[in-house]
Amino acid sequence: MNIKETLFKLKPLLIILLLFSIVFLLRMETVSISGVPHDYKSYFEDQNGFPYFSEMDSYYNYRLTQDYLNHGYLGDTIINGTSWDLHSYYPSGRSAEYPPLIIYITAFAYKLVNSFSNVPLNGIAVWLAPFVASLAVIPAYLFVKRLTNDYGGITAGILAGLAPWYFSHTFAGFFDTDMFAVLFPILIVGFFIVGAFTKNIRTRSIYIMLSAISVLVYSMAWQEWWYMFYLVISTGIIYLLISNYVLKMETVKPSKGYPNKFKWFLDQPVLFSLVVFAVTGFLLVGIIMGFSEFTGIISSISQATQLQSSVQGTSYPNVYLSVREMLTPGFWNVVDGVGGILPFMLGIMLIPFLLLKLSQNTHTKELKAPKRKSKPRRKSKKRAKVAEEKRNTVEDPHITEDKKNYLLYVILFTIWLLGLGYLLTKGQRFIENFSVPVVLGAGILIGLLVPYFKKYIKDARYSALAILFVIAVVAYSPAATAYTFSNQIVPSADDSMYELLTWIKDNTPPNTVLTSWWDFGHFFTAVGDRPVTFDGGSQNTPRAYWVGRSLLTSNENLSAGILRMLTSSGEEGISTLENYTHDTGKSVEILNKILPVDRQAAQTILTKGYNLTPVQAQDVLQYTHPINPAPYKLILSADMIIKAGVWSEFGNWNFQNGTGQGYGYSAQQASVSSLDGTVAIHAQNGIVAQINGTQITAGLAYTQNNQTQIMAPHKLIVIKNNQIVMNQIVSNQSQISILLAMDNNSCLAVAMNRELESSMFTRLYFENGAGLSRFKFAHSVGGYVVWNVN
Repeated sequence: MNIKETLFKLKPLLIILLLFSIVFLLRMETVSISGVPHDYKSYFEDQNGFPYFSEMDSYYNYRLTQDYLNHGYLGDTIINGTSWDLHSYYPSGRSAEYPPLIIYITAFAYKLVNSFSNVPLNGIAVWLAPFVASLAVIPAYLFVKRLTNDYGGITAGILAGLAPWYFSHTFAGFFDTDMFAVLFPILIVGFFIVGAFTKNIRTRSIYIMLSAISVLVYSMAWQEWWYMFYLVISTGIIYLLISNYVLKMETVKPSKGYPNKFKWFLDQPVLFSLVVFAVTGFLLVGIIMGFSEFTGIISSISQATQLQSSVQGTSYPNVYLSVREMLTPGFWNVVDGVGGILPFMLGIMLIPFLLLKLSQNTHTKELKAPKRKSKPRRKSKKRAKVAEEKRNTVEDPHITEDKKNYLLYVILFTIWLLGLGYLLTKGQRFIENFSVPVVLGAGILIGLLVPYFKKYIKDARYSALAILFVIAVVAYSPAATAYTFSNQIVPSADDSMYELLTWIKDNTPPNTVLTSWWDFGHFFTAVGDRPVTFDGGSQNTPRAYWVGRSLLTSNENLSAGILRMLTSSGEEGISTLENYTHDTGKSVEILNKILPVDRQAAQTILTKGYNLTPVQAQDVLQYTHPINPAPYKLILSADMIIKAGVWSEFGNWNFQNGTGQGYGYSAQQASVSSLDGTVAIHAQNGIVAQINGTQITAGLAYTQNNQTQIMAPHKLIVIKNNQIVMNQIVSNQSQISILLAMDNNSCLAVAMNRELESSMFTRLYFENGAGLSRFKFAHSVGGYVVWNVN
C-alpha cells in the first residue's frame, strides 16, 4: 500500500483530528485569561494556577461532584430516599436530584487522571467542558459526510464546534451541562437516520439501539432531553403518513407475500426503526432514570412557556425576566448565536432546496445546443449517447438518490426548526439548541452543492479549492467570534472573593447562614461551605422580593427582620400566613408590618389589625420571630451596585398590578484637585463638587442648549475617612442624590435615584453602616463586605 492510498484511508480520521484540534484549542485559549493585563492574571487564578470559573452554576456542579466523590451521592444527605442539598435554599434545602452525567464523567476523569498524576478537581472541571463540547464535531462530520460528502461533513463539523452560543457556554472555565447540548442531539438524530435507511436488519438494529442509548445518556445530561425523543418519534410518524398515504411511496409495504407479521415488520425499515427506537428509548430511560422522567415533561413544557410571564404562579415577581438567558432574543441575536448570516441562511434554505429536489427527477440533464449530425455505426452512436448523458448529468450525493430520503429530511428539519423556533420566543437560552439543526442543515446543503461545483469547474483541483473557499467564508464568522470571545473572557470570581469566603469558613460556626443577592450563591456554598438562603437554584421564588426588600428599605429593623425570617424558616412564615389570608398582596403587607417589631407587638398587629386568632398568630410568629435563630450574615459586593436596578425593582414590587420600579447607582472614581485651599472634584458620571473649608457644594453637570448646567441633588451625602460629615437635603425637586466617599486624596462619586439615598444597601455599602445598631461590620476584602446581623 503506497502513501497515497494510506492517506486516503486515513482521511476521515485526519479531518476529525484537525476539526477537533481547532475547536478545542480555541476553547482552551480562555485559560490564559487574555482579557486582563498580564500583571493582574494571578488575581483571577486559584492557588493551583487554574482560572476561577467564569459562571456561577459551575460551582454548583463542582460542589455536587465533591459530594459524589466524598460519600457516593449528590447533595449532603438522603431524605426519604431522595438526595438532598442542605447548602442551598436554606433552611429547608432542596432536592439534589440532578442530571448526573456531568458529575459521573468529572468524577471518573478525576480518579483516572489522579491515578498517575496529581490534579485538583477544579483543574479537571476546567478542561472537561472544552473536551466534551469539541467532541460534537465528530458525529456532525461523520453524519453529514455519510449523507453527502467530506465537504458537507467538514462544514457541519466546524459550525457545530464553533456555534457562538454553544462556544460561549463550553469554554475552559464554564463547567455546566451545556457541553452536552449539541453532541447528543446529533448522535440521536444521526444514528436514527442512518439506521432507518439501512437495509441489513442487524446493522439497522445496532444503529437504532445506539440512537435509543443516546437518548438515555442525554436524559442523564440535561433536563429537557425529551424534546429530542419526541422529535424523532413525531418525524417518523409524520413521514410514514405522508409518504405512504399522500405521496404513495409505499414506505410501508403490503403484508401479502410475507410468511408472517414479524417477517413483514422486519422488512419495514422506517416503521421498524420508529417502533424499536420508541420502545427501547422509553424502557431505557424509564428503568434507569425512572418513569417519572416522562410524567415530568408536562411541567417542563409549562415552565418553558412561562419564562416570559411577569409573575410566578403566585403574585411574586418572575426573576427570570432579569436573567439574560431567559430574555426573548431578537432576530439578529439568533443569527449571531448560530454563527452568522451565512450559516443561518444555509441552514434554513436546506428545506426549500430539498423540496425542490423532491419535485424533480433524481438526475437532472443539462440541455445542449444541437450538434452536427454524423453517421456513425449504430453501436457507436448508442455508446456516444450514453457517454454524453453521463457527462451532462449532475450526480447527486447519496442523500439525493432516493426521494424518500428527501422527504424524511424535510420533515425532520421542518419540525426541528419550527419547534425550537417557538421556544426561542420563550428565552434566548434555546439558541444553543436551535443551532444544531441550523449547522447540520448548512453542512448538508454545502454537501449537496458540491456536484454543481464539480460540474462547472472541470479541473478537480480548482473545484476543490472553490469548495474549500466557500467553506472558509461560511466558517469565518463563527471562527472569528470564537477567537475574539476566548481572548476577552474574564472569570467571574477572584482572589478577593475566595479570601473572603475562606475567612468565613475559618471564623464562623458551621451553622452560619449567608444571604446576598442570588448571583454568587453557588460560589459561597462551594468555597465557604456555609448554607445560603438565596442562590441560582432558588432565584425564582418569593425570596427574590424579600432579599430585594431587605436591601431597598430604609428601615433597619425591617431589613434585619427579613433576614432573620429567611434564615430561620425560609418561606414557612410566608406560606403559613398566606394560608390564612388567601391573598399574597395582603400577606406581604402584613409581613412588612410585623417583621420590624418584636414578637409581642407582632402578635398584637396580627390579632387586632388583621383578625387572626391567637393560635393562628402564634403559628405565623414561630417562623417570622423564632426564639433561637441560627447565626446569619449579610454579604454585599461591588457588583450589586450595577445590579441595583434588578434587586430594587423586585424589592419595590407592587402586588396589585404586578409591576416594579427599579432604581440605579452610577459610581465613578473622581479626579480630585486642589487650588488655594479649594478642592475640586470631577467624575465621568457628571458629578462635580467643590469643598472650601466646611462649605461643600455638589451637583450633576449636564448640557442644555450648548451650555453646561448644574443640577442640584435631592440629598448630598459626604463621607470622609469613613465618617459622615454631611447628610442633608439640598433640593426637594431633584430626583437624583449624590454621595461622595472621600479617603485621603481619592473620592468615589455616586449618583443615585433619590429612592436609594436611605436604602440599607447605601447605608451599609457606601456609608459603612454609620448609625446602624443591628448590623455590625465583620470582615471585608476588596469590594466584598460581610455584616453580622442581630
